[in-house]
Amino acid sequence: MTVPTVDLRLAEAIELGCALVQELADVRGIRVLFIKGPTLHLQGLRAERPSADVDVLVDPAGVDELVAALTDRGWHRRPSTFLDARRPTHSITLVHDAWPCDLDVHTHYPGFLADPSAVFDTLWQRRAPVAFAHRACAVPDRVGNALILGLHSLRGNPSHARPADELDQLAAASFTDDERLEAAALARATGSVVTLAPVLTRMGVTAVPSPSEAVAPGVTEWRGRLEAGLQPAYFWLLVLRRSGRRERAVIIGRAIWPTRSDLLLSHPEGRDTVVGRTRLRAARWGRGLRALPSFVGAAVRSRRSPRTDP
Repeated sequence: MTVPTVDLRLAEAIELGCALVQELADVRGIRVLFIKGPTLHLQGLRAERPSADVDVLVDPAGVDELVAALTDRGWHRRPSTFLDARRPTHSITLVHDAWPCDLDVHTHYPGFLADPSAVFDTLWQRRAPVAFAHRACAVPDRVGNALILGLHSLRGNPSHARPADELDQLAAASFTDDERLEAAALARATGSVVTLAPVLTRMGVTAVPSPSEAVAPGVTEWRGRLEAGLQPAYFWLLVLRRSGRRERAVIIGRAIWPTRSDLLLSHPEGRDTVVGRTRLRAARWGRGLRALPSFVGAAVRSRRSPRTDP
């Protein structure tokens, strides 16, 4: 018997993806929170716009089990480049041949400098229900999602208009005095007063970081990451700094001359011909040389940080 297939539209896939993950998590007793996405519009934090993937923050203790459950359902990790496999990451991206969206399984969220398990517990205590595909799913409350959106937008590509526009919308959102007090307390509890400082100011939130957060090991690296934007040169330098001596020659070689597979994974728009690949490599060298001075400075400033995810 042939099982009929259905072509999912992206918006349908997002809702069904949330419902699927919530069901698999509930059966296994795993706590999950669906972050960003359509909830931001429902909570009045951002204008409505299509989501490209499902973002789910998972209790760190249950990440491996949830990924295994999704793997059993046909999801698999997105192929990664040499750099992606070695750079610090905060999520596992899963894809499915029959689904038009990705699943980003977040092990923690960058910018929250407190212990990931403690951060999840704090956000979980403030969870709210939202229905996706007629299935009740857990999401952070409005204040929690506001902080997550702030961190997400700060880390966005500075050459794109969307991150700045999202921050403008967040700053223009209406917050009650109680919500501002809650935002200050939540930022302090999650270790994000320093990382979110410009966002909190625009939201009208006054918060003082704890003494431990003010000197937290990840602060310098966070600032270096924001200064660098999303340029690959910064991440190559981070990977190089964190590698052993024997690996460094290989890393430098792959940075200068990526394999055909890595080149096309990084630039799917490129043409898989000798001329096409040569043009991609030439453009890559030009970008790297132009960016190198500023990223060397950012990497040097982050040297005093431990190996955290920027």
